[in-house]
Amino acid sequence: MAGNEHTNSVHRHSSLQKKIKLKQERRQHNVSFVMMILLTILSFASIMSDAISDTVAILFIIVLACVQVFFQLYIWMHLGHKGHEFPMWGIASGLFIAALTVGTLIGLIW
Repeated sequence: MAGNEHTNSVHRHSSLQKKIKLKQERRQHNVSFVMMILLTILSFASIMSDAISDTVAILFIIVLACVQVFFQLYIWMHLGHKGHEFPMWGIASGLFIAALTVGTLIGLIW
């Protein structure tokens, strides 16, 4: 009987930990969703307003897009979690190749 009670206690503790973790992930998703909406509104406002030049607005939008990519990959796609090293290497190598290609093209044009 004592072994059965211990098993039930461990199961309840594990279940409680899963619920807490799920609640934390849901909160992170909600916060990142609101942040992405705000970033989108900022991007839209930077183009609609005549307060800044078009060049600065485009650079601002590119920065905001990079922040949104971070939110998408780390919060929504869970790439920050343990066990996602292989996809991260693929993304990093893809970014390196893209930067190398753009740098080469700029060098050829210049």
